[in-house]
Amino acid sequence: MFVETSGTPTAFKAKKGSDTMNLRATRPAFAVLLFAGLLPAADQQLMNLMMPDAKVLAGINVDQARNSPFGQYLLSHMPNGDGGLAMLTTTTGFDPRRDLHEVLMGTLGKPGQKGLVLARGNFDAERIFAAARQGGQTVETYKGIAILTGKDESLTHAVAFLEGSIAIAGDLESVQAAIDRRTANSSLDPALAAKVQQLSGSEDAWSISIVPIAALANEKVPDTNLNGMLNSDVLKAIQQTSGGIKFGAIIQISAEAVANSDQNAVALADVVHFLGNMIQANAPAASSAAIMSLVQSLSVQTDGSTVKLALAIPEEQLESLLNAAQQNKSAHRAPSKL
Repeated sequence: MFVETSGTPTAFKAKKGSDTMNLRATRPAFAVLLFAGLLPAADQQLMNLMMPDAKVLAGINVDQARNSPFGQYLLSHMPNGDGGLAMLTTTTGFDPRRDLHEVLMGTLGKPGQKGLVLARGNFDAERIFAAARQGGQTVETYKGIAILTGKDESLTHAVAFLEGSIAIAGDLESVQAAIDRRTANSSLDPALAAKVQQLSGSEDAWSISIVPIAALANEKVPDTNLNGMLNSDVLKAIQQTSGGIKFGAIIQISAEAVANSDQNAVALADVVHFLGNMIQANAPAASSAAIMSLVQSLSVQTDGSTVKLALAIPEEQLESLLNAAQQNKSAHRAPSKL
């Protein structure tokens, strides 16, 4: 079960028709990072850089995800015009489709949280910093490491590079602390670190949260229906979550949720079954058969206070569902006004 983070670090955004770069919030970057990731098992150097009190961690195996059939499908549908990704590559020499190998993300699991995004790849730091300076951004030095900084409301964000192969992004304090840890061993909670090694060694994308849902429910969510769901008694009973995705001809999705009692675990399983039936009942006619097949393949089991979910999706079927959704969106898009 994947947990969305907020208060994320910042990344660069290239302006169309210009070589200048702006430091922006990394929410768009996280969309790219979700198809990047950790090599099995989690890279120890990145683990050493992560904040020791992290409570929510996530990563993806970039190379494995990129080389999977679904990864190739996503790459083939990524826009690559004169702006956006093309301009980023032209300006900085960095192309995430080619140069990104693994990513580790972590937060403290608190509303308004700070966090870190750690990535292994090929980074031309001098070229990136030169573009940033040209765009009027600030580059400072911390213990011999150049850091690009920028303000987003009241928070100072930062990006730094270590040896051209590791990128560190987050709030300035967290980035500086990660630099301090570059020669230290990981001090993550041993149980959490063991879970990371287990999931990153078997999944292409994974997420772990040892924060109760009740703590995350205080985060403001735009969708009022989602707010109500997050604040329901059943979901508030969830103490920990974890999950992963394994790409291949059959895409395998698994998740676990630990409730505060066996009774609430059974109630949570019932909610999952109810949601599955509701999705099936409201599926568009064009894709109802495929969605019915997916819902029927969903396995929900309880083991004491733990709820275990598993879902297997044929990769070709997922492509068909995404294509149908895109066609439906295009068909219902309002015509532009002249």
